[in-house]
Amino acid sequence: MTMGMVERLRGSLVAKVFGVSFLAIHVPLLSLSLYLGLGRPADPISILVVALIATLLGSVLSYLAIFQMVSPIDRLVRAVDRYQEEGIEPFVEVRGSDGVKRLAEKVSSLVRAQEQSLSALRRQANSDPLTGLGNRRWLQNAVSLEISRALRRNQWVWVIAFDLDRFKEINDRFGHAAGDEVLMIVAEVTQRQLRPYDLIARIGGEEFCVVSADASDDFGIKAAERIRQAIEAWQPALGGVATTITASFGVFRGDPATHSFNEMLRLADDRLYSAKARGRNQVVAA
Repeated sequence: MTMGMVERLRGSLVAKVFGVSFLAIHVPLLSLSLYLGLGRPADPISILVVALIATLLGSVLSYLAIFQMVSPIDRLVRAVDRYQEEGIEPFVEVRGSDGVKRLAEKVSSLVRAQEQSLSALRRQANSDPLTGLGNRRWLQNAVSLEISRALRRNQWVWVIAFDLDRFKEINDRFGHAAGDEVLMIVAEVTQRQLRPYDLIARIGGEEFCVVSADASDDFGIKAAERIRQAIEAWQPALGGVATTITASFGVFRGDPATHSFNEMLRLADDRLYSAKARGRNQVVAA
């Protein structure tokens, strides 16, 4: 028998169960042989008692050994059920190297791979692939935490909606690649003007939204003005031509106790449209 075959048998659940069953079957015979070999009485009653005791002992030992080898499968099934119901990643510790251990490792590996795939899909569904910012769906989910924080701290919820001015002209004049570059840089420039925990998302083609919680009466107006000035000062070279990029801003200060986020965003959008109508490249808060 080669070493490879020995290793396969050592790691085989079937071989282990067979070995336990084989020993359990032969425990009575081995016990009787030992009993008679020691010169004990050979009357039928004594032999029957020894055989019964040995059979019972063999059955108990066989059950315990097989339970030890097979019970991880039941635990693995329960862990998978819990994963399906509650999303808790299944983990079952199995000693040794037989098929049950490999099965547990394979299930864990498959679940981790599935979780990674689902996480990637969730990121794709909730993020803008061009700018790396969250999208409208992500913002709708994330803003509830910002509103809750504002309520606890007795703060305002500031919603800033802004839209790049004459963005279609940039695409028409310099091409969509240049337009994409503008959007990416605007996202980066905007993030630099905000606090790390402020929310920012791209909610439309060239429209962005910032949500912040703050107690001051002019935080959103000042933040919007900082962003506006930073975008205007950027002046990228598009097609070899220094180009001024501007944006129009609408700012709304919402009371988290009385305003829903959709209402806040609608009112910020109304002010954004007012900024467009008043000549663009400005912040309108009322």
